[in-house]
Amino acid sequence: MGRAGHSFGLLRRNRDFAALWAAELFSTLGDRVHRVALAALVFRLTGDLTETGIAFVATALPDLLFGLVAGTFVDRWDRRRAMVACNLLRVPAVLLIPMAAHVHLWLAYAILLWVNTLAIVSRPAKTAMLPSLVKPDELHAANSLSGIMENAADVLGYPLGGILVGTVSAWLGAEQGLLAAFAFDGLMFILAALCVASIRHRGGPQVATAAASLWDDVREGIAFAWRHPLVRANTLVMLLGPLTLGAAWPLLVGYAWDVLGGGEREYALLGTGISVGSVLAGVWLTRLPAGRTGLFVIGGLVIMGLGVMGTAAVSHLWLAVALIAVSGVGSMMVLVPSVTLIQRHTPDGLLGRVFAVRSTLIFAATIVANALGGMAGERFGVQRSLFASGAALVALVLLAALFPSVRASEGPSLLREEPQAAD
Repeated sequence: MGRAGHSFGLLRRNRDFAALWAAELFSTLGDRVHRVALAALVFRLTGDLTETGIAFVATALPDLLFGLVAGTFVDRWDRRRAMVACNLLRVPAVLLIPMAAHVHLWLAYAILLWVNTLAIVSRPAKTAMLPSLVKPDELHAANSLSGIMENAADVLGYPLGGILVGTVSAWLGAEQGLLAAFAFDGLMFILAALCVASIRHRGGPQVATAAASLWDDVREGIAFAWRHPLVRANTLVMLLGPLTLGAAWPLLVGYAWDVLGGGEREYALLGTGISVGSVLAGVWLTRLPAGRTGLFVIGGLVIMGLGVMGTAAVSHLWLAVALIAVSGVGSMMVLVPSVTLIQRHTPDGLLGRVFAVRSTLIFAATIVANALGGMAGERFGVQRSLFASGAALVALVLLAALFPSVRASEGPSLLREEPQAAD
């Protein structure tokens, strides 16, 4: 309990980290409400699931198209100012989405593309800035607290979005309910920008040779991620998760409807179960010292696979929620040590690009797995395909664990002894 209390005390002791943590809490809450409002807006206007799917493609497409370039800009710009600008620029855009959708849906898709292009700059900027705000021995706790925050925002944000859209719509009408939800999203971005602006540390441009081409900078980030043995091993083994369990997301839709005999409620509860498991694991991780990264990641991936296999084997709602929560525990065991490892072993001027490389690879793997999962579910059945995705992850991870670089713990860190900003 003492170590956990000390880790949570980081929010009290370090004002700058607390400001960054609060900014991400506001931003993530707004994003979850935004997703609910977006789905409701498009489906109410069209009644077409295909159009709703296009909206989410517009949400995700910037990661694949611009992720690597965004990481380069993160390393060139002042990360604090970049985050403030990205949050503020998203405010008018999200307010325009419901109005644009009534003019033409594709106009709303174009705005969504812009909103999420700004998001792919803000995300790696936050992760890259974190090591400059906390001491090296506090990174593990800081990343655990960030993971707890994001998953708690999932648990709270989606129901809040449903309540906000539903309640205001009941009082004032459907259009006003959607406007209120998008306005809430804009307010969250304003609060996030104010929090980031209050951070005392100001990291200047990270890339020393601004005259270098963007492509040269991108190649430098890719080359580092490939050449560094620990970074390469962690990136490759971590990709096994989205390559296999990415198939689970479309399969869980069929699982909620066909196996559990439900619908939106059951699907939402499965997602909530994953988030609750992640929150509990995050609290547990704050009690543990950093280290043994390779073994933690291997164990976390195996637990993720076993949780999905267990879920596929049952047809009772609350048992399924409990078992899928196990996969959430495993995902946090992978995420926190992996992010900490990259922060410790990547030079500050490359952090944005290395995180962008990993994010782009994860997104590409997820797209492929999403498509394969849907096809497998149609051909072989939901439960068989879901079980197979979990079993494939367990088998591949155990095979990867035969390589010493995958099992390796932390090596010498590149971090400074003290952060640039005082606590």
